Parts: sequence; structure tokens; C-alpha cells
Amino acid sequence: MIEQIANYPVQHFAQTAEEPRLIANSKATGGTLLGEIKHRLADCAAFDFCVAFVADGGLQVLVDSFNELEKRGVRGRLLTSTYLSFNSPDAFRKLLEYDNIEVRVFQGNLHAKGYVFDEDNTSTVIVGSSNMTQMALTCNREWNVLYRTFGESALLNDLKSEFERLWNDRSTVKLSSEWICEYERARKESPSVSVRRETYTGEATAAVSKDEIKPNKMQKLALEALATIHRRNEPRALLVSATGTGKTYLSAFDILEKSPKRVLFLAHRQRILDASLKSYRKLLGDQYTFASYRPGMNLANTSCLFAMCSSVAPHLDEFSPDDFDYIVIDEAHRTGAASYQKIMGFFKPEFYLGMTATPDRTDGYDVFELFNHVIAFQITLQDALENDMLAPFHYFGISDIELDDESVDDPALFNRLTSDERVRHIVSKIEEYSVSKSNRKGLIFCNRNREAVELSTKFNELGYKTLAISGADSDEVRNAAIARLESGELEYIFSVDIMNEGVDIPSLNQIIMLRRTDSAIVFVQQLGCGLRKCDGKEYALVLDFIGNYQSNYLVPVALTGDKTYNKDRLRRLVQEGDSAIPGCSTVAFDRVAESRIYRAIDGGDFTANRFLKNEYADLRRKLGHIPSLQEFDRNGSIDPLLIFKKYGSYHAFLEKVDSEYTTRFHAGQCAALKYVSQKLANGKRSTELLMLKDMIVDQNARQLTLDRACTLTRSTRQTVESATAVLYGSFSSPKDFVSMVIEENGERRLTRQFTEMLGDTEFRRQILEAIDFGLKRNRERYVDLYENTNFVLNEKYTYEEICRLFNWEKNQTPQNLGGYFYDRRTNTYPVFINYDKPSDISESIQYEDKLLTDARLRAISKGHRSMNSPEIKRLQEWPGNGMKTYLFMRKNKNDKGGKEFYFLGEMAPTGEFASVTTKGGDPAVEIMYQLKNPIRQDIYEFMLSDLSEN
Repeated sequence: MIEQIANYPVQHFAQTAEEPRLIANSKATGGTLLGEIKHRLADCAAFDFCVAFVADGGLQVLVDSFNELEKRGVRGRLLTSTYLSFNSPDAFRKLLEYDNIEVRVFQGNLHAKGYVFDEDNTSTVIVGSSNMTQMALTCNREWNVLYRTFGESALLNDLKSEFERLWNDRSTVKLSSEWICEYERARKESPSVSVRRETYTGEATAAVSKDEIKPNKMQKLALEALATIHRRNEPRALLVSATGTGKTYLSAFDILEKSPKRVLFLAHRQRILDASLKSYRKLLGDQYTFASYRPGMNLANTSCLFAMCSSVAPHLDEFSPDDFDYIVIDEAHRTGAASYQKIMGFFKPEFYLGMTATPDRTDGYDVFELFNHVIAFQITLQDALENDMLAPFHYFGISDIELDDESVDDPALFNRLTSDERVRHIVSKIEEYSVSKSNRKGLIFCNRNREAVELSTKFNELGYKTLAISGADSDEVRNAAIARLESGELEYIFSVDIMNEGVDIPSLNQIIMLRRTDSAIVFVQQLGCGLRKCDGKEYALVLDFIGNYQSNYLVPVALTGDKTYNKDRLRRLVQEGDSAIPGCSTVAFDRVAESRIYRAIDGGDFTANRFLKNEYADLRRKLGHIPSLQEFDRNGSIDPLLIFKKYGSYHAFLEKVDSEYTTRFHAGQCAALKYVSQKLANGKRSTELLMLKDMIVDQNARQLTLDRACTLTRSTRQTVESATAVLYGSFSSPKDFVSMVIEENGERRLTRQFTEMLGDTEFRRQILEAIDFGLKRNRERYVDLYENTNFVLNEKYTYEEICRLFNWEKNQTPQNLGGYFYDRRTNTYPVFINYDKPSDISESIQYEDKLLTDARLRAISKGHRSMNSPEIKRLQEWPGNGMKTYLFMRKNKNDKGGKEFYFLGEMAPTGEFASVTTKGGDPAVEIMYQLKNPIRQDIYEFMLSDLSEN
């Protein structure tokens, strides 16, 4: 039985998916045109695209979707043009590979951009400004309107009629190999044709004229930081900057500013030296005289010397310790070697600048200590992508053949790694995912040198042009291989890790990973090899073949630089990685690879003692002292909240892991620190933190009236009363809780016990540090509160935090909250949805909750409910009763890493109620809700995604 309550006033709530909406490419809000197109393609029965331009990159980001459509047999039509001769022959040839997609080319000035997806009795249309280019689909400021039509629609009919007219126009030809060859010939021969490609032109620092060479935005910030270091007369500093971000030019800019008399530039490979000398000469011009060092040469007339470390170390007797005022060491993570140590022990310049992309060494050497723990500046991969310093990449995680966590030295594993079956699999995927095949220049990373050699041999037998190199090869051999790759004589170089660093091959456009990811550092090194900008280079294609490895969770960590290790966040990065990667770069995984990473995430223990100790040790080594809580964030290290979760407080952690930490507190102080750290320092509400800080810091303010507390915290009276209960312990009291604030005669003051604790200077410092950490988190993430609530849209909250932030008088158990809960005093009614139901839960509670659109939810009541049950009556009486209903949703209730729900805003019952029966046979009520705000695209698609392995 379905009951409809007449005239339910939900019209002011969310625009529904059936209404037109704007798509404007905003990764901040989780919505891009690419995401919409991929989502629609996954559900459509057929599609028609009409776009003037199809760039190689625009096709590349849709390759995985087109592959899936071909497997499903979904047919589509694509109409494009010869306008401005923009489209490349490679893109046209790639389109010919799809048997299910018919392509026609309008030979004229077509400038339309429209995408139509046909479903059962429904069509979704996107029309606007975006061509099929990587920038238009992901990061350009574009306006596109999406609308859905049901049944007959005059607008849809007009659109389809226009498409058919163009499709069958006499100027339109069917795409064929013969036509592509003629198009390619005409494109090359006609100088009057303006061939426009979506390419990157290289850094500003590549300009010909010295006067035209200017530092980019990130380099300017780094130079300001170096200037500060010079003013402090620091003798050494480390510059940490991702591969391809212009470290060499940055050091030259600093030399230009500081004007040292003599400069020494050290590196470990001649290829690096030659390139660096060229860059220095271009920028510094006639201010210095330049030379490459050879033992025995006359150095009298050289003011800027470039030298191999291996050449200088044996011939230090040719120098004086004070010969150079400024020494630059490239690839400074190598300074643990004896030759570097000998050189740095000999020379006494005014300043040493070490440059590296990877200072965190896997060999245990402390590079940071050598440079006095002074980090001049840091540019991460994500910083570089966001500031357009690198070419974008399109990453595809592809399932490898069955490979488990075994020793790579196992002969049986070697046979599988180099088997004909695996080679066929790799080759088929390279061809399947490659759009540009006429000018491939790639590096292929393997597990062992034997594997690299064998795979190179088998690739060559299949007609590819490849070579394997290793650390046993001389610089001459490696340089010759790189030159052959750059000239097009080779397509791929196979190696293990010899190409991880010191490689400057801007034309590289493919990175293929055939090795398991055991280190985020190595992953970023290898990825970065392909991201240098180069004229004519639109993007880098990255293919990562993923086996059954426990360390697979490092893939999303490395791609995004996100080291919070929140499991639900890591899963979302896998499912919707595009929104987490700055710029135009994209991330996609096939179903099997996706499930393997999910399995690794589920099995990862990110609060394990060893894991937390190692992450802490890395940061401590970097800083040279015990880090403060905020230094974890500033240095992109692990989230301290994981430490709080495992140990209770930072103090408790340090007691166990750092022998140099000697502070001791009594049990009450430890309990107070634990409560502030675990319950408040996440910053999800600032009221408690501000009240505590004010009473601790200001001796005269230790008694707060209600009005003063409201003014101080900018909170409502109800919220201040709630915060007081939390700090007193009446909201929820753990067994070892220490009351910190008490209310008497309308005033709030610190308790006597807590005041005595604060007499310990170090305890007071640590309490305030935890409070300040929480306030910083609040400013960063939790200030944009949703309509008269203490919640932030799309942020995540636990059951206890939800009760607290609703200002309820008491915390409720999860059993009481299951499904939904009504609090009479605040007249609030949160609905809790576990969107994926585990297969092993009781049939009686396997409710069929379902998102029908991004703004419409079908939810099932608790069991043994009817139309006359109190909660159903309350929903039927809305809005007259003024009740506020809010949606909280999580993907999987069995997530051991979080137990948190996304807050998705207010919603209202639509007036549609139906009596239903659960799978267990219990009576229940189906309730239809309309959300006030559509669910953000990436969260919506994450909730709908299938995380199963099948």
C-alpha cells in the first residue's frame, strides 16, 4: 500500500536529477564533466557525441570507459570535424579500433559540443562549451548544462534531428583508414593549415633570452625562503622539489641574487652536469665563466665549475678548502656515499645547497642531519601539478596476471613474470590504452634485471624496439640508450631502478610499471620521470600493472600525497581519484585492480605500533627534534589523529617510542590529555576548545558567564551548554574521565583538580598544544557550517560526534541510533544509512535503502513498524511539527578504520510512504526523501560503486 500525503511542501528542497543543472569543472566540489560522462557511459544503452575537437588527451581519459562499452556491446556514434585540422591522425586511428563506435567526420567548420546518453525510456543530454580535450573535460572553466528527459521531448527531438542532419550531411564522411591517410598527408603538406594541439610549451625558464627567463610562482616562494636562510647565515640548506620542477634553474636564480664569487656544481652523472651547465650559462650569462672539471685542468679562469663527484673526490689536492663560496649538490640524497662525505668534509664554502626530489631514503642515511635539518623549501608532486609546473598524467591501474606477495628472487615467480602469457597481457593492454602510437617514448620498470632483459627480448620478438639497461652499464651505455629513445630509434627502455633519478628526458610520454609498489617514494620517482614538460607533449600515459600485494594501499597514497591513512578516504581516492589529483591529471582502475587495492586497504593496520613508529621516525629525522603536533601537518606526515586513536595522546605515544622523551605525568593528567586529544582535537567543534583555552590562558577569565562564553566562541546558548556538559562529563563519561569545567551559579570555571594539574608547566604546554592543534583543524575544515547546525556538508562524523554536535543532552549508543533517532529537546531527526549491507547480517535488518538520484532517497524504517508508528507519524506531520531531518551516510558499516558517516545535509519526506516487508519477514515502512542539496558527485558515485571483486 502506498500513501501519498497531499501538497507536501518539498519544492524548495534540492533540484532533482531530472532538472537542468550546471557542470563547471570543480574538483573542490567533486564535479567534473569527465566524471559525469564516465558515469553516464557506465549506465547508458547507447550514446551520440557531437564535438568539434577530439584531442589525444581527451580520448585518453575515456579509454577505460570505451573499453568497457565495447565489452558490453553498447553501441555509440561520434561526430567530429576537420575544423582547424585540430584532431590528430593518432586520435582518429584509435577511434577506428572500437567496433561498437561508428565515427563520422564533418569536413567543415563544425563547432558544436554535445553529449547524449540513451537509457531505458530516458535520455541524458549535456550541451555546452566543452570539446573532448583533457582540459575541457577536467580543469578548464567550462559551462555545460545537463538535463534528463523522459519520453518525448521537443528539445531532445530537435537536438537529435540536428545530429542526424549533420551525420548524413554530404560534407560528412565515414571514418576509415584510407581517409585518415589522406587527412594526415594534407595536414602535413599544407602550410596554411593552423594545426592547433592541446600541448604544453615547457617552462618559462626555457626561454632563449636571459631577460625573458623568469621564476615561476613556486620558484619565487622558494627564493624568498632561501633569502631568509641567507639572512640567518645558515651554512647549509636542503631544497626538496619534485622531479621536473626546475631545481637547477632555481639554484641559478639564487646564485644570481646572492652573487657568490665562485660556484661549484656537483652531480653524479655527466648528463646532469652538461644539462645544468647549459641552464646556468643561459641564465647567468657573462657574470661567470663556465667549465666542466677534468683532473689537472687550470681552474684560474673558471668562476662556475661543474664537476662529477667521482672526479673531484680523488683529486682534492688540486683545490683549497675555501675555493668556492657557494656549492650546489644535485641529487643530494646521495651524500651518504663516502666520496660526497670526503668532498663536504674538505670544502668550506659560505653556503651548501643540496637539491633532491627524494630526501627520505630507504637505505637509512640521514640526509637531513647533513644539511643541519634546514629545509629551504619543498615542492611536492601535487604542488607542481597544481601550479602547472609538470605535464599532466593519465594513470590506469590494470590487473596483472595472478601474482602474490612472494620473493621476486623465487625462480618460479620469475618464470611467471616473463611468461608468454604475461607478455601477451602486457602488450595487449599497452595497445588498448595507447592513443598516441606513432611517437611512443617510454620507460618500463621491472622487479629484477633478469626480468627486464627477458621482457625486452620478448618485446623485440613481437616487433617493438626496446632495450634493457642496468646499474652494471656505464654512463656511456645509458646515455646512448637515452639518445636512441629520444630520437625515436627505441620505443621503450626496460630497467629496475637505474632510471629512477637523475633522468632528464622531457619527451618521455609513457611510464609502465611492472613492479609491485613497496615504496611511495620509488613510485613517485618513477612517475615523475615522465612528467617533464616538452613542446608537443600533451600528457604522460601511466600504466600500472597491479598484482595481489599487501602494499597496494601505497598506490593511492603515492598518487595523492595523502598520508592521513583514513581507510574510507583511501577507498574514495581509488574510486574517484580524478577529484584528488590537481590539474588535468586523471586516475582510473579496472575492476580487478580496484578490488586488489581495496583488499590491501582493508588489511592495512594504520594504527599498528610499527607503522606509527616508522612514520614518526621519518619526521623526527627530517626535523632533527621531537616534532610538534602541527609539524606533522606542515611536513605532510602522518595524521596525528591516528596516534591519538592508538595511544590516547601524543604524550603516551612519545613515552613508548622515543627514549629521549623523559616527561612523566600522573594518571589524572594522562586522562585529561587523552580526552582532549581523542575527543576534541579533531576540531569538529571549536566551542569546547575555545572555552578551555580562554580559561587556561587568561587567569582573569577562568569564570565564564553564558553570555561571555557565547560571545567568545561565537556559539549559540544551546551549543555552549552542550560544550559545558562535554567538559564536565555529564554528556558522556569514560571511566577515567577528568572533569575540566564545572558550572556553578551560571558561571563556568575550571575544576580544582584540573587547575592543580595545570600547575605543571609541561602539562599545561601539552594541553594547549592539543587545543591549538584542534583549533587549526577547525579553521581548515570545519568553519563553513551548514544552515544553523554545527556540521559541515560532506565532512564525516562518528555516532558520538553527531550526538554532541546536535547539542543532545546525552550520548546515545549505536544500538539506539541504528537507522534513525529522534531527539525531542532539539526536535532533530538524523537518519543513518549504511549503504552497503554485508551479506552476513541478519535478513531482518537487510533494508533496501537506495539512492534513486543524487537528491532522492528511498529508505526503509526499522523492523516491526507501521504507518501508525510514532516516527512515521512524525514524518507524516512534517513540516507542521518543525522537525529537522538530516542524512548521514557511510559506505560500509564494517569499515574498521573509521566508523564515520558523511553529513549530506537536510532532507524532507516527500509524502510517499509504503508498507513493505523486510527480507526477514518483518513489517516496515518505505519512506521517500528529497535532499535539500544534491549529493556531491564524487561521494554519490562512491556510494553507488560496487567494491566487490566480481
